[in-house]
Amino acid sequence: DIVQKGLNEGRLKFDEKSKPQMKIDSDPLEVAEASYVEPFECLVVDAMEATTMQAVTEEEYAEKIKV
Repeated sequence: DIVQKGLNEGRLKFDEKSKPQMKIDSDPLEVAEASYVEPFECLVVDAMEATTMQAVTEEEYAEKIKV
């Protein structure tokens, strides 16, 4: 209310800045040409059986990776 009253009485005013106007109606990405492609193949993984897993220490893992 105080700011609005100051604006109405002329004690406050907005500074005129030389900023360029916003381009609201233009496309910001400007894509020249876009293509739509149907997926040709889809990779699917089937889980066959549940297997038991063993805990491996970091040292054993590092050795197996080296091999």
